[in-house]
Amino acid sequence: MQLKFNTLLFNPLLDSSSYYPINNVVINNILDADFRLPQIINKAFIFSCFALSTDGRLCYPDLPSGFAIAKHNWLASDMERYADWWNLSLGRAIADAVIIGSNSLRYENGHYQAYVDISELLDLREQLAKPKQLLHIIVCRDSRQINWQHEALYQNQSLPIVIFTQQLPTTIPDGFVVTERYLSCQHRQIIHDADLDIRKLCAELFSAGIKTILNESPYYHHELQHLQLLDEAWLNTSGVQIGGDLASLGRINTPFDSSYHPHLTILTLQHIGYNFLYARYKISYGSN
Repeated sequence: MQLKFNTLLFNPLLDSSSYYPINNVVINNILDADFRLPQIINKAFIFSCFALSTDGRLCYPDLPSGFAIAKHNWLASDMERYADWWNLSLGRAIADAVIIGSNSLRYENGHYQAYVDISELLDLREQLAKPKQLLHIIVCRDSRQINWQHEALYQNQSLPIVIFTQQLPTTIPDGFVVTERYLSCQHRQIIHDADLDIRKLCAELFSAGIKTILNESPYYHHELQHLQLLDEAWLNTSGVQIGGDLASLGRINTPFDSSYHPHLTILTLQHIGYNFLYARYKISYGSN
């Protein structure tokens, strides 16, 4: 499918020295704008990517998978729905690692893998000298709740995995090494951390060469902002209304108050038809 976005907004901040251009004609043509990424200096570039309904829901009550938000927008064109997948895949293509929560594993019924299967994005990943597979970082308080034998990412033996947990599994999955320290990101390992210190994990990953991290966990989207670690949010809005007490960003997290909360500035805003908006936000931290 030949994809083509229309750019509605392009923030001049992207032309500043804080960002550098990705010189890829194919990607720039698809995006209808120069694709630019932030300079990486003393921490990893960490960003999230999600599809939301217009009222901020991440799923339907009868379909807990986050991928259903785009799939079941009946008024959207095939290209608009595909663009949601393409945008997530773009995020994966530029990342060294992906953060996945235990709830995401459960809602995707064992099928979760952060793969890239689009030719121009595979070419981009090669251009950026990224490893063939993303490092999968599974963050969970109690890893005993996950049936690892059931998970596609566990069955894919070529996939590097870090399980970061407070509670070790009852039985250590075959091929995994348990450690209190961080090993090479090419191994399968379980890191036991009683504090589940995400800041420490991100610092260790950065030291190990993980420079760009995509977060696909709604829970850690909020927690990473509490830690002032999340740099950007890529949010695709599908023109559907869902309502109800369903999964949304920050629903079960500690809320920010009026004196301190992150602020989001639009970097780019794009559309294809009239049933989706694709926004990229810069996140800033500070109090009034």
